[in-house]
Amino acid sequence: MNTKYFNFFIIALLIVILLVTSGQVGCKEEEELEFNTTALIMNFVEEAPPYELVPEQQYPIYVDISNKGGADISQGAANFYLSGIGENLQDVNTKLHNSNFLAKKTKIQEGGEERLIFTTDAKPISLPATFDFIIRLDSCYKYNTLTQATICVGKKDSVVCSISGEKIKKQSNSAAPIQITSISEEISGNKLIVRAVIENKGLGKVYLPNADCDKIQQEDIDEKLKQNNVEIEIRAGEGFSCRLQDINYGAIDSLSGITSIGTVTCQKTLTDAETHSSAFEIVLSYIYGETITKNLKILPV
Repeated sequence: MNTKYFNFFIIALLIVILLVTSGQVGCKEEEELEFNTTALIMNFVEEAPPYELVPEQQYPIYVDISNKGGADISQGAANFYLSGIGENLQDVNTKLHNSNFLAKKTKIQEGGEERLIFTTDAKPISLPATFDFIIRLDSCYKYNTLTQATICVGKKDSVVCSISGEKIKKQSNSAAPIQITSISEEISGNKLIVRAVIENKGLGKVYLPNADCDKIQQEDIDEKLKQNNVEIEIRAGEGFSCRLQDINYGAIDSLSGITSIGTVTCQKTLTDAETHSSAFEIVLSYIYGETITKNLKILPV
């Protein structure tokens, strides 16, 4: 190869490498958010009951529950409803609540646990042929989410903090099914606008904490109106107010009240005070309900 062209090729290659590497240094990848949605876990105990049931035999129905989330569950605050039994099994209790205090899971302790005993001697009915059916367990328990973030209070970005950018980080939320998935800021005139996005990241349904679990189970229309709503408390610096609802669903500007799953907007009138970082905490309180099932089969006599 001609020396002149070879040198030109090497110089061009070095320029390309420098451009690529400098671009990689200059581009900061956004943090990938992960949300721990674990809360109250429930599982039918294996072989209690077994899959196949024989008439004239007696079987237990046990369910193990454990609190794997970031909020305590008080004694009696979690209700459990067993359905799908019909007349297929006799001597079965269909409603229980937790008898123990179920502590939250932390780095130094496992969450509280309990075994629910719906029956120790369920009796299958006698049938002339094999009969398949499904039993269902619904939970309904009080829970909460704590979100801790840092926002920037000021009229513009500075070396101290930045108005722009996502304020939710990997560890901002406690472990719970309802999560604050985004907190963002913007300036509008002389006001600082803060928006928090609330999402149901779990597999169940969420209701206001004053909802009645028995009525939810009965599909009461008044309790249905409480679905997809939570109680909220915002702990922010002086001067903030948020657009919420009162107990009658009327609009209010406050730091505590009711809000739907979705976006909450808060604002603060800015002064000429220096730009600074400020804690911004949100506490969500609610009732959460989930469902598990188990397939069973009654064998003919």
